[in-house]
Amino acid sequence: MYKFIIIVLMIFVSFANAQTKKTKTTKAEPIVTDSVASDSTKLEIIELKIPRQFLVYSKKAKNKSERVKLCFNLITNDTVLNYCMNDSICRDPEVFKLLFQEKKADTVYVLIYVDAFSKPLTNNPKCESGKETKLFFVRWNTKTNQSIWKQRTISSCMKGITDMTKDPIEDWDKTSPLVLNYYKGGDDFIEIIFDPKKVDLGFQSSSENEAK
Repeated sequence: MYKFIIIVLMIFVSFANAQTKKTKTTKAEPIVTDSVASDSTKLEIIELKIPRQFLVYSKKAKNKSERVKLCFNLITNDTVLNYCMNDSICRDPEVFKLLFQEKKADTVYVLIYVDAFSKPLTNNPKCESGKETKLFFVRWNTKTNQSIWKQRTISSCMKGITDMTKDPIEDWDKTSPLVLNYYKGGDDFIEIIFDPKKVDLGFQSSSENEAK
């Protein structure tokens, strides 16, 4: 009889230990949620949202293999164009202006003035107070949202280009031809003309050596 009771107690104790181990194992399993992934998606959507206003700004490189980009945000009616190009010289422009914009059918013609203080990546005392000035001519098809860009460097301390334009570019009246003159070094004097009555031609040059 005693042996029977002892055997029953041993079976009961073994069963109780097994139940305890199962309970502990169940409690130790981690609970996984997707709250972090959901928040990350929301942040990404906010970051990629393009503002509905004219802007020119620099986009910093994320790693050493990338270059600094100069980005433009153009607006016409309900269409927005955000365009970026590699540009580590005309960085963080202090001045930018939409000099001209005209729409013909599905094409918008845009002339943009950008001016930045020189910000050399290495020590260059000569260019600490220099300027980097560019003009951009854009043909923008609003139906396909595709664009063609042409740029001219009018002034650059870092490239040795001197602006010789008679009147301030920002004060252009938008009706008469805009005549730009600059000196690129040596005997290279360049004259660029933008005629608002011939926008299809974009920049016209009297010199074969156009600045790019």
